[in-house]
Amino acid sequence: MALTAGQVGDFGERHVEAWLRAKGFTNILRDTKQLGSTDIQADGSESILVQVKTAVHPDQPAQLSADEIRDIKSRATKLGRVAYVARVTIDFAGGLVGTIAWSNP
Repeated sequence: MALTAGQVGDFGERHVEAWLRAKGFTNILRDTKQLGSTDIQADGSESILVQVKTAVHPDQPAQLSADEIRDIKSRATKLGRVAYVARVTIDFAGGLVGTIAWSNP
């Protein structure tokens, strides 16, 4: 059975949270206030706000649109955080495929 869009997003966010914990980030919090978008806040070497894009292999996670880039940067600035995008590819069971691709839009 295929994963739903919500399940795909949830698996991607869990992989990002695990990566952040492994890198020593703390206060990891999913922020679901934005309709259709979940940001992850975390504190470490810098305070960050992450937007996660996830796809099921062999598909690739989408790039952020110009509007999404503007919005994540605006939200990060309002919160005093640095904006990041995490692109995650998972398998049909939700397992991580490869590594998480990070960028600073």
